[in-house]
Amino acid sequence: MAAVFAYGSLIAPATIARLAGRPVVAGHDYARARLTGWSRSWNVCTDNTGDGPVTYEDPAGGTRPAIQVLFLTIEPGAAVDGVLFQLPDDGLPALDAREGNYRRVAVDVDGFGPAWTYVAKPESAARARRGIAEGTARIRRQYLDTVVAAHAHHDGLPPPGPLPAPVVELIRRAR
Repeated sequence: MAAVFAYGSLIAPATIARLAGRPVVAGHDYARARLTGWSRSWNVCTDNTGDGPVTYEDPAGGTRPAIQVLFLTIEPGAAVDGVLFQLPDDGLPALDAREGNYRRVAVDVDGFGPAWTYVAKPESAARARRGIAEGTARIRRQYLDTVVAAHAHHDGLPPPGPLPAPVVELIRRAR
């Protein structure tokens, strides 16, 4: 089994169950955790101006806006609260594929020990920062709603904020 520290949409119990391939129980399969030395930020993105495996469309007209769609990541900082869950070792390649804008790194979770977590690939972080600076970055409402709901499920786990870009409706298209 592999321990995974999550801090964004991955903390939703339904997502953890999907990744584990079975029903999961709080306190047994996952638990609140803290990772010292890291802080959550919105510095990872899918660049909608490129030809990646995922694109986003405006639901009003079906057009593909020239934006950078932001997601949460962690970067060196004070501490971040999240959830630690167990995943079968053979589930890591599928999680790596799901987390295409991220790279998996080893961390030491406070009170738990070694685990994996995901941080922005440098090129994705650079695109996100450029989009924020140029005003072309956006946060997809469905992603934000998923993250807020997932955090609410874990009593006392603060939702992400502040938001560095406007929140908009977008349709996700996978190729």
